[in-house]
Formats: sequence, structure tokens, C-alpha cells
Amino acid sequence: MKRILLFSGLFLAVATGNAAADCTNNRVTGNAITTLLTGKLVCGRPAAGYTGSPNDRWQEEHVSGGALFDYKKGPTDKVDPRVQVGTWNRSGNSVVYGYKLFTPEVTVTFGGIFQIGTSGNTYSFCTGLNGTEIVRANIISSSTGCGGTFP
Repeated sequence: MKRILLFSGLFLAVATGNAAADCTNNRVTGNAITTLLTGKLVCGRPAAGYTGSPNDRWQEEHVSGGALFDYKKGPTDKVDPRVQVGTWNRSGNSVVYGYKLFTPEVTVTFGGIFQIGTSGNTYSFCTGLNGTEIVRANIISSSTGCGGTFP
């Protein structure tokens, strides 16, 4: 996967957005966003509003304190270990990602995270309330990666 295309697609999708049905109910807000993401792995795939390749998949580890890692094969793998790609933080009811691998840095803001259904670990990352769903993801606690499982 070409990471430049992935992040460019995320940036363009967030900037242009269209309405999507998965961005209206079960919104995660405030400190619950921090609780949801801290120490978790987001196993994501493109949703309807994503402008990159529909085959893109990624697994991003959200570390306490705001570090964001591409999990790859994990921290102990000698060939393809995880690598820090940027930062994440909560700003009100939004999540802001700063990808530092690029010059200039790419910033992506999701105006809302919405749980799909009333239980489970599948979420929509959207441009905002009643906005466009950009990413569909499972949010898991894992020390082994996503294992090829994406929603």
C-alpha cells in the first residue's frame, strides 16, 4: 500500500465530504473518544466517502499521550516493526490526526466517530454529524495486529 496515496485520499475525502447514513446515530463524544482510542488498534478500510483505493487497509495504534503508529507486524517484528507515523488527539468531539511522514505535515480531522449498532467494536469515522463516512473500522485491544480482519 502506498501510504502517500492513503493519506492523500483521507485528506481529500475529509475536505470534500458528502452525506452518508452511518454518521447520525450513536456518536462517541468528549472524553469517551479518548477512552475508546487510547491503547487501541484501529483496523480500518475505506467507506463511501473515501477517495483513495477501495482496496486500502490500515492498522493504526493509538498510544496514550498522542503518538500514532502504523502497527505493521508489531513492535517485536525484526523485519516489519511498527513505526510512528504521527500524532492523534481529541479536540471536543473531533479527532485530529497529524501525519508527520510528509512535508508539509498532513492533518486529517474527523468531526465524529459513530458506533455502528448499539454494541460491538465497529465504528464510522465521519466528517461530522450527518456528514460523510470516510473510514469504517474495528477498534480492538490487540498485541497481534488486525489479523486481516476489517469490517
